[in-house]
Amino acid sequence: MIEVNTFKRLQTAIIEAFSLQLPQQLLAPPPAKERVPSNRVSHIIKDSKERTKNNHKAPTDNKRRRIAAAGGSPQEVRCLTDLPSGILAHAASFLAAPSKALFAIALDENSDASPNERSSAIVGNQWATLDFGEIEKELAAKLNDDNIEKVLLCIDAVNRVKRLMLTNCFNITGAGLEPLRGSLIIEQIDLSLVAHHKSPNLEPAPPISCDHVLPILDSIISQAGCQLKHMDFPSVWRNFPVHHELLPFLTRYDQMLQNRDRYICLECDTNLPAENEEDWIVRTECQYFATQNSTCCVCLKHYCHECEVARAVYALNFCVKCKKYYCVKCVAMDQCNYCGDYSCCICNTYTRCFKCHWNICGDCDSKNKGCTNCSISGGDCIKLCCKKCSQGDTMGGVKCPECGGYFCINCLTRRYNSHGMSNCSECTRRVARFAPSFLEEKERLSEDSNHRREEVKMLRDEIGELKNKIKEMGLQNE
Repeated sequence: MIEVNTFKRLQTAIIEAFSLQLPQQLLAPPPAKERVPSNRVSHIIKDSKERTKNNHKAPTDNKRRRIAAAGGSPQEVRCLTDLPSGILAHAASFLAAPSKALFAIALDENSDASPNERSSAIVGNQWATLDFGEIEKELAAKLNDDNIEKVLLCIDAVNRVKRLMLTNCFNITGAGLEPLRGSLIIEQIDLSLVAHHKSPNLEPAPPISCDHVLPILDSIISQAGCQLKHMDFPSVWRNFPVHHELLPFLTRYDQMLQNRDRYICLECDTNLPAENEEDWIVRTECQYFATQNSTCCVCLKHYCHECEVARAVYALNFCVKCKKYYCVKCVAMDQCNYCGDYSCCICNTYTRCFKCHWNICGDCDSKNKGCTNCSISGGDCIKLCCKKCSQGDTMGGVKCPECGGYFCINCLTRRYNSHGMSNCSECTRRVARFAPSFLEEKERLSEDSNHRREEVKMLRDEIGELKNKIKEMGLQNE
């Protein structure tokens, strides 16, 4: 099964690869034809018609014979499976990694020849990562367990694949993962069925089953030399009540990680998992259920959740949208100052209040219709928004309980500077809290501006004097 829009690329690649093996005499341009005089054209046409009548059976296999001659063999090439392995391998190099395996499988199913040599040449041996997200989503969604099993067998996944991502494989039950049973080299298995920064909540629910997958995973973690570091589970498995075998498996997986040598946080050298976490795998009913603590799902490096690499920037965060842990070096994340949740900057849209500079995630912005942090009653934000100075009415106003006016501290300060104390005692009390600092800053900026104006004026005068001296020197030289 090959994606439809790769056929043209595949055809071009085969032609290119085939042309590399053609004899030079076939690749050479044809000799220039002699120009035929006009008085001989009619005779040539007449002779040509007579020859066509005598040889009405034109050869139909000229192209086939040329292909056979190029290979130096009398074998006829009737379909792709008759092409040499080198040509097919070169053509497959233009395909995504999963498509290479699917291409090899498609050729094997339509050929009576031994597939070992051809398949090995097509798929190669570089299979540290197998991510079905590299092919079209529509194609991946059509793959079934039989297709997945054939791919894993074709590339010898049990001895080669270190990272497996079943991205967009919505049609599998998990039975096709049988070739991975007992793998000693696999390090990451992503069963979430979605790519990074995509919501794991799928509708309709995928048929992937614990009954098929968990025995295979058990065969991996039970090996003495198991290298498994990280697993992501389908969202449908995390919904309570969960499968009766899932919690026992999570306990066994956690115990396997605990029995290894202690990991340390790469930022603070603290032993992991941290004391406040206790376990590697969350097994309590919450939004973090069945997730793996202290591990970035991209680089598989370990960090604790308390390491602050910069102000309010932590080494490892959990995205509430795609339900995965990412380290700050792999994915940029931000925190909403309203709900307090972290999410990838790709998963969520953030806006920043132009007054108080708070981050507002898309969900909170749609609910609150703007920044609700800008409120005088809070007292923490001195740059408050109101209908008089905001970009739109959706920002909301701060209503004075005494005079009923909608003002922010900026508006009150302007009134204070223009008219002195307000008639409203409540407004006066509030502006008095912030006005001194604003006035001092305004005076400092005003003095600085005046000083710079004087400097600019002096420089202009000096430039004028220099221009006059240059003119005088030019007149003297004349």
